[in-house]
Amino acid sequence: MKNISIASLRLVVIIIFSFFISFAVKAQVQTPKYGVSMTVNSNGYYEYLPSGYSSGIGKYPLLIFFHGLGELGDGSEAQLSKVLANGTPKQISQGIFPESFTVKGQSFKFIVLSPQFTIWPYPYDVDNIINYAIKNYRVDTSRIYLTGISMGGGVVWEYPGEDVNFAKRIAAMVPISGAAWPANFRCENIALGNVAVWATHNDQDPTVPSSYTIDFVNGINSQPYPPNPLAKKTIFSSTDHDAWTKTYDLNFKENGVNVYEWMLQYSRNIVLPVSTINFKAIEKNDKVEISWSTKSETNNRGFNVQRSIDDINFTTLSFVNSKSSLANGSSYTYIDNQPIIGNNYYRIVQVDENGKTVNSPVVNVVIKKSTAFTIFPNPVGNQLNIQSNLSLQNAKIYIRDMNGRNVYETDFSGLGNIRVPVSNLAPGMYSITIIEPNKSTQLSFIKR
Repeated sequence: MKNISIASLRLVVIIIFSFFISFAVKAQVQTPKYGVSMTVNSNGYYEYLPSGYSSGIGKYPLLIFFHGLGELGDGSEAQLSKVLANGTPKQISQGIFPESFTVKGQSFKFIVLSPQFTIWPYPYDVDNIINYAIKNYRVDTSRIYLTGISMGGGVVWEYPGEDVNFAKRIAAMVPISGAAWPANFRCENIALGNVAVWATHNDQDPTVPSSYTIDFVNGINSQPYPPNPLAKKTIFSSTDHDAWTKTYDLNFKENGVNVYEWMLQYSRNIVLPVSTINFKAIEKNDKVEISWSTKSETNNRGFNVQRSIDDINFTTLSFVNSKSSLANGSSYTYIDNQPIIGNNYYRIVQVDENGKTVNSPVVNVVIKKSTAFTIFPNPVGNQLNIQSNLSLQNAKIYIRDMNGRNVYETDFSGLGNIRVPVSNLAPGMYSITIIEPNKSTQLSFIKR
């Protein structure tokens, strides 16, 4: 009888203990999104929503975690759990991620998204994920933060380094052992975007040299217009590739803050150097007239006029110099003589004398005129089809990238479908020019 009582007591203790452990873990819910794509290179992700999210209407800081090469997968139930191996999603799954952070007397709770990629991610993948998050979650767009490890740390470097307009979407970033080449153009864009950077690495990393992190931070801070605050780095003494266990450790702090608290110190507070009003784009005789006026201009160099076919990837059509050297306004007009059939998204990008930029709102113009050519699929993976209902004679076909470089050309005569292999092209937007003896036609497509 005594033995039964002791056994029963032990069972009760185990049940109570298990209850509290279960409660602690379930207090933080990280929901797998199997088969849900935020970008073409990802078929699943983990979603962490802070307590009170479902019952409130407020907006929250967004933290996006990017995994390493070993966690690539198809987003299925069998593979998505690889993402939980390291970093922030691991802390959430273990129930040790703080429910809130107090920074400068203010309490913050993160939305955390952790995508799984099928192949090495590109900067456009990050931009697509940010767009998806803003559309589907209550994101405080002034507080978007990126962090990642190894491969994921590399894309954290590459995203703001690819385009200053990408850089201006994020407030702070923590790349760890980042596998990205510290090219000067990337350092320049990150500096101009004024992104807060704290990068970490192990000094004797056998996989990704610590010089990548050192050169990135030094390159950013040595730009003519360095960011405020200056980029910072922490180089640990270790022969391992894993610098993330130490970095994400909540007890690891510099100047009294861990990496999460450090990120939350920063937000995007953009003050427009130009007050822009009446931005318009309208179709006129198969062309598009773009016009805008300013109430005031201070320290303004001019405007890039940009166009996109997907409202994501923009190319610059022309630069228009500022008319105003004083603090008064001016009016401007630009004509796009060759708009694309279908959607044309326009914006102007104001450029100040220091090289920093601010985007206008986007205006869409739909061109409906008939054309002898159609292209499909768009976006395209491996093969692009150009369908013509005319018989072409001695036509030349050119494909150019966003920088105007010729990446493909061929001659064609005849009627029907023209098949163009594009598997070797880098992801991005491209233009197609079809030149016939008496005319030319321009189309655009996106390579995934």
